[in-house]
Amino acid sequence: MTIRESIERDIEALRRYFVRLFELIDELSDPATLPNDGSYVGDRTAFIRPDMASNIYALVEFWLSRLANHHKRRGSLPLSLRDIRGKDGLDEYHKYLTKVARLDLEAFDSSLTQLHNLRKVRKCLAHRGAHVDPSQERELEDIPGVVITGTLVLLEDGFIWDCLSHAEKYLYAVAEATPS
Repeated sequence: MTIRESIERDIEALRRYFVRLFELIDELSDPATLPNDGSYVGDRTAFIRPDMASNIYALVEFWLSRLANHHKRRGSLPLSLRDIRGKDGLDEYHKYLTKVARLDLEAFDSSLTQLHNLRKVRKCLAHRGAHVDPSQERELEDIPGVVITGTLVLLEDGFIWDCLSHAEKYLYAVAEATPS
């Protein structure tokens, strides 16, 4: 199995999983499924979309690590990923792949931008319990599919699907790229 085929398998598994989770959201959001004894408080689906976003980012990190090692071996590169510093982990992977492995990924800048947006959202979800720091509110509000309600970060379905699509495009590009 090629690297691309392995990535395709993982992306398709996430896609099928997300379809089932969106069905669960619909089912749990149906007023007919809520208890009528007054015991229901809150949104039972509140953790589903954030978990999806975290799953996509974990997939990206996993495959970028594998792909960086693949390009290091294939090109007999003297530097490893650990030798590169960036603003964040995603930036380090991209720098390594473009500067050290000399892959031309410029055509996929929009996918990289969406992955950076995903990273920002995931950081807020993981480190702030989905509550936005006031200094980052404007930055997160500008991301399509991200809604700030009070201090809470909510994700729209489109954000999840866009992130998965851009992860797929970017990972395929890295898997298939050759040094320039």
